[in-house]
Amino acid sequence: MVRNSNFPKDTRNYLINRIFPKFISIISVPVLLRLINPTFWGEVALLVGMQSLIVGLISQGKSASMERYFSKMTRAFARKYALRYLNISISIFIAIFVFIEIGFNFNYLKFFDLPYGLPLRFALIGSLLIAHNRFLISILRSNQQSIKVLKYNQLLSISTPVTQVLFVYFIISISDYQDRMIVSAYFFAQVLILLLNNFSLLFFIRNKINFENFEENQSLKKISSYSNYTYLFIIFSSLINWADRYFIKIYSSQVDVGLYDAVYRVLDILGVIVGTFMVAISPILFSREQNDNKYFLNIKQQIEITFLLALAGVFISPIAIELLLPEVYFSQIKIVPILLLGLAFASSASVVTTIFDVNERKDLNLKGIIVGTVVNIILNIILIPDFGTLGAAYSMLIAGFIWFLSNLFFTRKFNFDLRGLITTILFVCLIVFGHFVLWKFTFIYDLLGIVFFLAVSYRAYFVFKNIISFNT
Repeated sequence: MVRNSNFPKDTRNYLINRIFPKFISIISVPVLLRLINPTFWGEVALLVGMQSLIVGLISQGKSASMERYFSKMTRAFARKYALRYLNISISIFIAIFVFIEIGFNFNYLKFFDLPYGLPLRFALIGSLLIAHNRFLISILRSNQQSIKVLKYNQLLSISTPVTQVLFVYFIISISDYQDRMIVSAYFFAQVLILLLNNFSLLFFIRNKINFENFEENQSLKKISSYSNYTYLFIIFSSLINWADRYFIKIYSSQVDVGLYDAVYRVLDILGVIVGTFMVAISPILFSREQNDNKYFLNIKQQIEITFLLALAGVFISPIAIELLLPEVYFSQIKIVPILLLGLAFASSASVVTTIFDVNERKDLNLKGIIVGTVVNIILNIILIPDFGTLGAAYSMLIAGFIWFLSNLFFTRKFNFDLRGLITTILFVCLIVFGHFVLWKFTFIYDLLGIVFFLAVSYRAYFVFKNIISFNT
């Protein structure tokens, strides 16, 4: 249980911890996009998507279970649990590596249509290191080491893009902009920094983490079930977030994957900010023994700020994209309103899953995201051939909406409802669709967009203050 006296400090640290890397990427991605052409960036996006899925497979849901249960473990149990995770994760990695080696060399994996070589191999190694990094970070979070989590993540978020930019620039300087070694350099830099970060984390945990439990806690009997449901949730979460890139590759081109992914990364700051509140607030949420009005109010406030941020993003993102990204990416501004609204529904669905986590109903988490993922994949197959990247945005919107509705249906078991929020959500949807249909990208409209952005942000600020004051 988290002590209230520590919570404000932890909240601040976790907020910074999640938002800081995204703002670093807002700086580094435009730099990389000026060094890497859309075709190679499309390959990077596809490999990152594959990496995300493999990280989920390797992690086995153990990061979430360690964060929740590690502080209740004895030293002997924790050591046994960690070694078992390490052995299984490495075995899974080797099996995946061999499968992909055979599949690509004998042309069995034509679905991915990726040129096999060093980039994919480095991406695979990076998957293992990312999974282990999250596992180690979860131990620090479980022990209320928020300042250490902040330190290591800041180090990782700064050093990784800086090293990637330097390595990519080096390859360009000795070759040219058309050399696929650029993609290899991108992932090699990631592997190098992750390796150093993981060794540093492991050294700190082995020497600084103390165990206060001497008897096995009875709640540890639930750890296996919790891990299994989390495992499947992570897999489907990866699919709903990254499947669109593969279908764009299949039905359009790798160039379109690069164009779509670059804009998606700029817009994804919405999901990062919402996820930040979930991470920062989750310790006090998990400490609640019952669902009360104040608890549900905080969930509603997180949903409200999600849609407010989406609306603010609709007005400011076109300007931001024109300022941050090379001109070749401007063609994707058309997808911004639809994609942002889809991300708002998907992020809100994630917020609602906190209710299931608190009540230890991970099975409901899984049911909701399975529905959303299946809908997303089916719609990608139907819409992308005719509408291209806009079809992918439509798919995310509809899938996110259905995922959100599914989770709301399951929350009836806990007496949660959206009273007081439906009007706000409908208002945001109407404004977003109106913007999509009527908005023109001229100076006057951009000026109006800035005014609307400031007005919506002003309202979001007060909601933000209410969220942060939740523990008082």
